[in-house]
Amino acid sequence: MKNFEDTKNLWLKHTANIKTKKGFEHLVFIVVYPNKKAAPYVTLQWDFAAEKQLQTTLLQTSGGLTGAGTGHDQKICYLTELNDVLDTCDNYTHAMIVSVGMVFDMVCHTTAIQRFYDWTKTGEFCRGHIIARPNEKAFLHHQHIELNLQKWRELDKPNIRQKWEKYKRADDNFHDDYTPSWITPHKRLFETNRYQKLPTITNFPVEERRHKSWAYGHMDERRKMQNKNWELISSKKMGWRDEIDMSDPYFQILFTRMYEVFYAENTESLGRLPDKPFDLIMTPTAGYSGEVFAEKLDFDGEIVFYDYCSENIEIKQVIVDMNMSMDEILLYARNSNQIIAVNNHTSNKNHRDALHERTKSFGTHEELRILQDKMYEKYDIDYWLMDIIKPDYEKLIKHIKNKKVFFDISNIYGYHVSHACYTLDELIDSFNRLIDTLETYTEYYYLKGSNPLKKGVRITNG
Repeated sequence: MKNFEDTKNLWLKHTANIKTKKGFEHLVFIVVYPNKKAAPYVTLQWDFAAEKQLQTTLLQTSGGLTGAGTGHDQKICYLTELNDVLDTCDNYTHAMIVSVGMVFDMVCHTTAIQRFYDWTKTGEFCRGHIIARPNEKAFLHHQHIELNLQKWRELDKPNIRQKWEKYKRADDNFHDDYTPSWITPHKRLFETNRYQKLPTITNFPVEERRHKSWAYGHMDERRKMQNKNWELISSKKMGWRDEIDMSDPYFQILFTRMYEVFYAENTESLGRLPDKPFDLIMTPTAGYSGEVFAEKLDFDGEIVFYDYCSENIEIKQVIVDMNMSMDEILLYARNSNQIIAVNNHTSNKNHRDALHERTKSFGTHEELRILQDKMYEKYDIDYWLMDIIKPDYEKLIKHIKNKKVFFDISNIYGYHVSHACYTLDELIDSFNRLIDTLETYTEYYYLKGSNPLKKGVRITNG
């Protein structure tokens, strides 16, 4: 994208119709870009790394405990506009403010999103990264701030970016001599030249700090290295993961879940299915979607399992050919170089419970094995090594031409690895081209899954 404004507008355009998740209407997530009008130490030059970091921060704060969902209200602005944006947030009780360049570990036991949810119930005023150097004014670093908006309004909306010359701070430090565990600042009232004591602000504890990082992209050496890393990721060349410079803490956190995974079980709900007849099902290798679609649809024809990862193709074919029990899958996983994920082994309990609730509609594993065996005996099955975001269109068109196609894209377009490897506009353009291809060449089609902004879609021309 050409600049911050273009990326911001594209994101907001495509998320405008996504409903706020019930129960989270009181929360707002504000992503700020450190623009050149801000203080020099936070100026962030717009380049490819800045674009990808903005995309990552937006994705991680857009919904769900791990950033894989939707339903968070988001606002996007320059850092210098932050107080003006906060002034428009009267309908919210709490704000999570994160700067472009912030990245969270979304596979740790308790993610930053869950911690924010929990913190909003404490009644505290604010927490952030406190900077209080000796003999200098203290302030909050903009990289990550959580603010109780109700208390903030009661205090007459103090400038969240203000530097405090008068304050009381803890004697300890997280590192160096300027990172106290708490600070009680005094806001200067210029009309009377007096000071108003503000509530105590707490710092993020070590346990939370170790599961996030900020890019410090305003530093030239870091920016050069980060651009090189992002170019490698976007190249998607063979072995790109092994070439990433992991000396940067930002990429250490980003790569906590950038590995290849085979999902042995579904992680999404089945949802409503169409009642029209189909003669071709195309679906990713993960879980048992193909097996269930073949059973529940009015279907007679061929099933194509596809994946951009050859190891996942191999695993899926072995599971289907052997009609594996869960014990056999777990044994296979222990002896496989590829990570094979099952829902019961998800570390975060809230996330694990949500997965079980979401996937009830698929049935038990033993019921799914019966459907798998039936599919294996009754239908033609093929396995394609294909990145649906950048497929071999000649091959795809030849296969779908004049057919009645049920096309499952699952969450591929909104998947965190997809967002790392492709820019937002590339994902949107690819999604639109896939729809156009289905429109043009099939007798009719039904597409099921989620779009690049993770919104569930059901698109058909039938």
